[in-house]
Amino acid sequence: MSDVEMRPPYANPIKPVVIFGVLGLVLVLRLAHLSSELVSPLSYQPGPDEEYYLRFGQAVLAGQGQNAPVFTFMDPAYGYLLGVVFKLIGVAPVAIYLLQCLLDTATALGILMIGRLLGRPRAGLYGALLYGVTSTAIMFCTTLLKEVWVASIATWWVACALAVIRSERKLGWLAFGVFCGIGVGFRSTLLLLGLAGLLLPLFCAHARLLKAALLAGGLLLAVAPWSLRDDQAYGSWSFLPHNSGIVLHQLYNAQNPDSSIWIPNFVNYLEPGEIWRGYSAEASRVAGRALSPPEVDQYWKSEALRFIAQNPGRVFNDVWQKTLKFFASTEIPINRSLTEEGMFSPVLKWLPMPAAWLLAMGMAGLIGLALDDRRWLIVAAPIGLSFATMILFWAEDRFRFHAMGVLALCSGIWIDSLIVSLREHRRRWTAAFAVLALALGATSVALGANLPSTPIRWDHIVWGYIKMGKIDAARGIAQRIVTEQPDNGPVLEALGFTAIKRGDYPEAAQDYERAVAARPRSHVAHYNLAKVYLRLDNRSKALDEARAAAALNPSAEYLQLVAQVEGGN
Repeated sequence: MSDVEMRPPYANPIKPVVIFGVLGLVLVLRLAHLSSELVSPLSYQPGPDEEYYLRFGQAVLAGQGQNAPVFTFMDPAYGYLLGVVFKLIGVAPVAIYLLQCLLDTATALGILMIGRLLGRPRAGLYGALLYGVTSTAIMFCTTLLKEVWVASIATWWVACALAVIRSERKLGWLAFGVFCGIGVGFRSTLLLLGLAGLLLPLFCAHARLLKAALLAGGLLLAVAPWSLRDDQAYGSWSFLPHNSGIVLHQLYNAQNPDSSIWIPNFVNYLEPGEIWRGYSAEASRVAGRALSPPEVDQYWKSEALRFIAQNPGRVFNDVWQKTLKFFASTEIPINRSLTEEGMFSPVLKWLPMPAAWLLAMGMAGLIGLALDDRRWLIVAAPIGLSFATMILFWAEDRFRFHAMGVLALCSGIWIDSLIVSLREHRRRWTAAFAVLALALGATSVALGANLPSTPIRWDHIVWGYIKMGKIDAARGIAQRIVTEQPDNGPVLEALGFTAIKRGDYPEAAQDYERAVAARPRSHVAHYNLAKVYLRLDNRSKALDEARAAAALNPSAEYLQLVAQVEGGN
């Protein structure tokens, strides 16, 4: 006998052929997008976090370097997953994309399961269908990012939670704890769902303490490998990455008035490895000695908390602004952009931005669920987690995406409730459901209209074409952009590289000179300009640029170039 009283979970079951049809559509859309991504320049130029995890996976593949401080900076599970796949089939990102297309289809299946467990199978079907056409989900399937995994874990957390509170099997609670712990390895904020799981026994009538203890035991068991790894890496038993203090400082400091994406002047690029290196070097400089990763993190955490304590009004305003962004219709990209992807993907080109309609129908459906089912709190948990992550850290679409599976399910509940109200001629309920969603959607669009549109990162497109070997296409785009944006340093660098590929070193020198003037902390530009000056037999300028590159990033490659120029080789 279940501890929880609920409506029959399998009333009016959906025919299997319909379920398979919906799941087939979900998969086909993702594979269609994947086919266009294979010839898209954006697939050849990964974003900052993608490049980080690609190198992480390759380190795991090589069996060395995966415990370096830079790879303990971010959540580890995805890097190890890439490493395992690379060991099995080689370094083939397309295999990761295919796996993620299947995983995201499984997320749609999870939505169907939630609907059945809530006794609303048709709502689950509508939700799975809506998730299938959610452009953000389709886009993230073909990236080297953990977002599809986090969204799937958040969705299946709801399904597993609804199932476990109906079960008397003790092993089920232990297994659910292990599942929660696995999620923490993919994103540390999922620890909050694990802690929320400890409250699930309150939905039960018997053995509450035992069930909570079993769940906690499973969670600790699953995070133990990361604790062992961190102990080996730098002598700390924490199973969480050492980036919270650095992230807080990026957000809350005197130079970042609106808590937006920002890097200080001692960091060269908005890339995880460069962020870690810059912050570590600066903290060690201030301390007068080399600091361990936990010490670096603690230093910046104390700096950020001091700023927060001294500026509560500004912090409150930042949180409020990010709250508005959470509900806004406008996309807030960082690693990948729907606008850019839509330029090369027919699937994404014709699908609407999902934020407004998913939030409108989803929040209306969640309110409707709360009126007659106390389990609405379980369904709301991933939405609350997504909201908290976005307002406390970065206002980015990837954090909002983590709740889209559950929002799609709640949208299905809204559609199902609207249809039932129409059939039963409950005009007031019909009007209430419709007006609530319309009001939420209009609010989302109005908030989005007040946010600036995100500019297209043309340098990603140009570099993508370069890596595809399409130098003429890359050069044509770069020339057009620098005419419109003469201070676009990244595009100037790409333009200079196309000149190198054409063997036109005088022109390459001019392009790189403009690039370093526009972005003087680009060690890559200084390094390439030094190489160009060597080709032009200008050793004095080559030495200056090589030293500038090494000062910004004292890598072995840069130091070797300095030695080469100084030695006259």
